[in-house]
Amino acid sequence: MKDLPVKLGQRYEMTITGLTLEGEGVGRVKNFAVFVPGAIPGEKIKAEISEVKKNFAKGVLVRIIEPVPFRTEPPCRFFDQCGGCQLQHISYEKQLEFKTQLVKDALNKIGGIDADVSPIIGMEYPWRYRNKGHFHLDKVDGRVRLGFYEPGSHEFVPVKESLLFSSVVNSLLDYLEEQLTLREITVFNPNNTGEGYLRNIMVRESKATGEIMLIFITGTEKWELAEVTKSVEVVFPQVRSVYQNINKGKSPVILGNKFILRSGKEYLRDTIGPYVFKISPQSFFQVNNEQARVLYEKALEFASLSGKETVIDAYCGIGSIAIFISSQAQKVIGVEVVEAAIQDARENANLNNITNTQFVVGKAEKWLPRWLKEGGRADVIIVAPPRKGCAPELLEAIVNARPERVVYVSCSPATLARDLKYLAANGYKVNEIQPVDLFPQTGHVETVVLMSRL
Repeated sequence: MKDLPVKLGQRYEMTITGLTLEGEGVGRVKNFAVFVPGAIPGEKIKAEISEVKKNFAKGVLVRIIEPVPFRTEPPCRFFDQCGGCQLQHISYEKQLEFKTQLVKDALNKIGGIDADVSPIIGMEYPWRYRNKGHFHLDKVDGRVRLGFYEPGSHEFVPVKESLLFSSVVNSLLDYLEEQLTLREITVFNPNNTGEGYLRNIMVRESKATGEIMLIFITGTEKWELAEVTKSVEVVFPQVRSVYQNINKGKSPVILGNKFILRSGKEYLRDTIGPYVFKISPQSFFQVNNEQARVLYEKALEFASLSGKETVIDAYCGIGSIAIFISSQAQKVIGVEVVEAAIQDARENANLNNITNTQFVVGKAEKWLPRWLKEGGRADVIIVAPPRKGCAPELLEAIVNARPERVVYVSCSPATLARDLKYLAANGYKVNEIQPVDLFPQTGHVETVVLMSRL
């Protein structure tokens, strides 16, 4: 790599011309890409090269030579350490513009799709929206602290008063620090021996009821947190459910497979729009209720249901989309590989008195071809895959199923673009593209796309 135009530790001036999906500014030195966290498109900056690869480099922002007018002072004092809210330094209005452009660029560059992208739908109040959080722990001079790791490392950042969580959750975290310190609870240290009792804490908060579920992730099945739990439940009556999760592994995976209910309710209830959902410790549930409703309403609009359609909801999770659209379909079949999620989906349908849904355990890419061979016919197929996008076999099965419409709900513009490219080459056209901001202050963006059969 001798001939590369940048060298490790050297400083270079550059103009930032783009933004990555991780919220990093993109500049160039002699046409060589340099990614700089904290830099904003339109700014002229000086950066010190911190990492050099064959095709790109990473830099640390040293000085802003020419700032843009929409740069703002991040309200969180941990902004430049935590890495959780990469866009706090950009006005919210401009964040929305950048995210719309991110979707356009991904679809165009990766998918070859030159279609109109509607302006992203943002939030009126883009703070304190998260209903779930995972928190790491460390201990300094005998004091337990809760927080996060710096991106790509195990460097602990003790975050106080995160602006993405409610004030109640923040107060609860402060109290937990006090109690864990007082009771001399040992904590897991991934940088040292990998030993320690308490590994992580997960908090779920129902935005509908205000009730809170606490999950303590421990390295053994011993229960050393009975006194902490009792004290928390007295001071915070909102805490209605306490679980222990056992994770004996040394890997960075947060949750183990075993959950033990230690106090209170088995699950919380929360809502998206008019529908109620049962939330257990491992349930996948959108972290932003308000914007999830917007997302699902857009998916329902794109599905254009008359009440006579059979709809397939692939990657259905706990059934939230299937349930949300069920009132306007004749039948909705949800498919999901995680058996516990399907059990939740069935219970959620019962909870909402919905009788026209069916939930199936299985891989959608294997189930759909088999169902078609047995005579099944889908009018509309909805897919809401994880970040890696749809399995190639599922895309092939969708084409073979020949539904009138495909509604794609995506959390990754890159894999969305890849999958739309395949569908567009196999008999479908892109009709509408609507990004939705489920994660304000971060680089993440959700998108709903309507495709129709040619």
